[in-house]
Amino acid sequence: MSLDPHVTDEVHLSLVPGADSFAQARRFIGLYAQQSGMQEEGADDLVQAAAELLAAGGRADRALTVAVREHPDQLTVLVDLAGPAVVDVADDGVVLLNGLSRQWGWRRLPGCTRVWCDVPKQQAKC
Repeated sequence: MSLDPHVTDEVHLSLVPGADSFAQARRFIGLYAQQSGMQEEGADDLVQAAAELLAAGGRADRALTVAVREHPDQLTVLVDLAGPAVVDVADDGVVLLNGLSRQWGWRRLPGCTRVWCDVPKQQAKC
């Protein structure tokens, strides 16, 4: 997770367990990405990476909050998960997160486990 002191903005969404919380989180992240100036493809990548974080551990209902932190060149998605410190990301999720983000990981915090990823605002040019 970037420790850049030039964070320009951070927004949080508290999630209530239920069928709609996952969709709410995806919409929230997508709208934030678009408002931050990300192109549509980059915003889609951010939403997909966030979906993998939300489903970490195999259960999307473990997600307590989702946040997006803006930096000059990237957005960081942070998801706080209830439950044990073990974060089980499926192999295909690992491949996806490695492809969509600069870096990602998790750490134990008091009362939750935070999973996060950093996604560049601009797509790499071939």
